[in-house]
Amino acid sequence: MLHTYFHSTDGRVSDEQHKRIIALTAALDFAKASASASTQLQRGDKVENDLKYAASEIGALADAIQNYLEGK
Repeated sequence: MLHTYFHSTDGRVSDEQHKRIIALTAALDFAKASASASTQLQRGDKVENDLKYAASEIGALADAIQNYLEGK
């Protein structure tokens, strides 16, 4: 997924929009992996907690991914 980060191959979005879409997709994949990981919490509680946290922090995680990929 990240190997296509720098340049859009879709004429409908700019390179900058494409970068954001890729970073958000990666952030959502992290959130999905976290929600599906096993833990001591009851399954319903863990998924609910993970989804609430992801919703509040997904933008920050996408920013961090973009900053890393762009060497900032």
